[in-house]
Amino acid sequence: MASALRILGYSVYDSPDQILKQRETWIEIFDGKHDNNIFKKMYKDIDAVTDVPACAVWDQILEAFPNSKLIFGIPKFVIFLALSRLISYTMYRVWLLMMKCNTACFGHFANSFNVNEMLTRSAYRKHEAYARSVCPKDQLLVYNVSEGWGPLCKFLDKPLPEEEFPHLNKNSQILKSTMGLTSIEKLEQKVGDEIKQKAKIVILCILGIMFWFMYM
Repeated sequence: MASALRILGYSVYDSPDQILKQRETWIEIFDGKHDNNIFKKMYKDIDAVTDVPACAVWDQILEAFPNSKLIFGIPKFVIFLALSRLISYTMYRVWLLMMKCNTACFGHFANSFNVNEMLTRSAYRKHEAYARSVCPKDQLLVYNVSEGWGPLCKFLDKPLPEEEFPHLNKNSQILKSTMGLTSIEKLEQKVGDEIKQKAKIVILCILGIMFWFMYM
């Protein structure tokens, strides 16, 4: 979706952009430290924002930009969260943000181990019903990317592009660019380096304690 909007000429902040460039601000937002004016500052030079965490507070963003249009996507119910959250600082900060975003979206925290599909589907239906009831009809498009350019361009008053509608997330390829890294291997290496660094600190602490008991 973000790629399609960029092809249409919009500047877009997708989920990786928000997580990498605005992570700490988003954590503060979910902690209630900002009002709607923060979005005017965050997106003063941005035309569109997609995916999490912005989708959790779309109505607040709409209040900040009342002439905006809302595209409500119909997604697959898939949740991915990092398993290294507790030991890697980089992954932990992302996990912390996603935990707060999950709670804002679904009313409960869902991770890789305890996804309750029934509650999640119920929360999603409430989310969709709320969007339909609150957003002005002429500013709302309920859309599935499989519909292609037609409905999207009509809604945004844009001419149909010559190129095909983008599909960049085949086989979860988009994960390779998450965290600003070019491959999953580099992400694993970054997390691994952090784990090794923490392990060295733990070992030094243990050796220090052993030395203290032996010679004190």
